[in-house]
Amino acid sequence: MTGVDQLDPLLQALQALKPPGASKTKIASITNLAVENVQVNKCPLVVMVSLLTSSQSESVISQRLYRHFKRTPGTHKLGVLYVVDSVTRQWIEKARQSGQDLSDSSAPDGSFASGVHKITELLPALIDDLIQNAPTDHKVCLS
Repeated sequence: MTGVDQLDPLLQALQALKPPGASKTKIASITNLAVENVQVNKCPLVVMVSLLTSSQSESVISQRLYRHFKRTPGTHKLGVLYVVDSVTRQWIEKARQSGQDLSDSSAPDGSFASGVHKITELLPALIDDLIQNAPTDHKVCLS
């Protein structure tokens, strides 16, 4: 198993942890995987090959993070949000280091900037879901 295929088992492992479902090492592992598989393509041949082999890009990573968050019990959603935060922060840093324009909402797929925009678009839905599904004792902190 390589690349993004490792993401789902790593995310599933968060649910085995005590609430909120996060540990520094697991968040770091998932973040590293997300950074390594954004797939900033510099060569047209690499772009063509990636299209033929289930693209391992920020788009797939963003979708899997969102899907996992939606399936996660309310007790562990905050842990997934920690992962989303960590991944996004690293993508922002890498975008800046690579000279990618974070203000350009039409950043090319497979770029760190595109990943940041995708996550930014998903964030309101994630926060709404978190608030609606948080355990009662957590809702005091979210208000």
